[in-house]
Amino acid sequence: MLTERIIREARPGPKQRNLWDAQLKGLGVCINPAGTKSFVLDYRTHGRRRRMVLARTSEISLREARERAGSELARIRAGESDPLTRRQVAREAPTVNDGLDRFFTEHVPTRIATGRMTARTAQEYHRQASRHIRPALGQHRITDITRLDVERMVHTLRPVVRNRVLALVSRLFTLFEHWELRPQHTNPARGVERTREEPRDRVLTPSELAALGDALTRAERAKPAAVAAIRCAALTGLRISEVLAMQWEHIDTEGGTVVLPRTKTGRRVHGLPAAALELLVSLPRINAYVFTGGHGPGRDAPVGYKNARRVFSNVAADAGLSDVRLHDLRRTVMTSAARAGLGAHVLRDLLGHKTTAMADRYIRHAGQAVRDAQESIGAAIAAQLEGKSPAEVVSLDARRRAGVN
Repeated sequence: MLTERIIREARPGPKQRNLWDAQLKGLGVCINPAGTKSFVLDYRTHGRRRRMVLARTSEISLREARERAGSELARIRAGESDPLTRRQVAREAPTVNDGLDRFFTEHVPTRIATGRMTARTAQEYHRQASRHIRPALGQHRITDITRLDVERMVHTLRPVVRNRVLALVSRLFTLFEHWELRPQHTNPARGVERTREEPRDRVLTPSELAALGDALTRAERAKPAAVAAIRCAALTGLRISEVLAMQWEHIDTEGGTVVLPRTKTGRRVHGLPAAALELLVSLPRINAYVFTGGHGPGRDAPVGYKNARRVFSNVAADAGLSDVRLHDLRRTVMTSAARAGLGAHVLRDLLGHKTTAMADRYIRHAGQAVRDAQESIGAAIAAQLEGKSPAEVVSLDARRRAGVN
């Protein structure tokens, strides 16, 4: 019977030596001429005699080797697949990098072709995968990834980045389950806590808009197409991606509308204010795109998103504006609309959203109704504290409108 001492004192010979255990049939120690000692298990499956290496004797004890060998023999008797076959399948199991490659070569192009994903979203997925997912998880097998692995990957990321990466990881592993690369309902991103994101509420004041307009005029000679696109975004409240994708065939100057074939909510028709129409009519028709420098393959390419963002950043700096982003133009338009008293459903349609959730946020940010209520309630309480009846209460806001001091 094998013992730790026998294994330790066994010496190599000119040929491979095998020492067999009397306690567990099939378990042995293989000693090669170089002196390497390994626990091996001989077994039969489907009438064939096979041998698998369990581990080196320096890696596990004899007791552990017996437990591991006994477990494998029990699985063989239960009708499970050959241990060597299982081991080979495990070695060949796809890694996260393999899954990402399939995601970007099969899934993403199909989604873009069917209008369910934009090229910009795909580009952002590529960036997140190369910066965060591939370095942390790429070399590991898909079946081996645990929630702890995902938590470690996002632990040091900024809140917004953390949430975006977690969303992509969750989407990936849901697909991996659908592709049967991983057992169902084992998504490792499920349960990983998202961080709370504070909604951005930066809007431009009238004086800031005036300064921005002057700076746009100064930049117009060097970057006419990008500046025109920025002006159009400011006038319409459209997303900059929607503005840059505009084509002449989509614009109805007589009806004052533009057709947006692909937006986050699908195809929609957006009304254009007179100022925006005036801007569009003044632009030269260089190619199919409204905002273009005439450069790119076939000289038929629109202004790129990165180019527009860079031009806006330079213009904002020239205008002396800090902490201003291109998307803040859209927020400024919608907040102004909310302050003008437009309801949630009208704002929803202006935004191009399916629900009124974002419109409600703009209304809350505008806050005129809330301020009026606060003013009225405060005045009523103040009057009652002075012993006056509610009927005598006149809000301070009404007093100001009437010119009463």
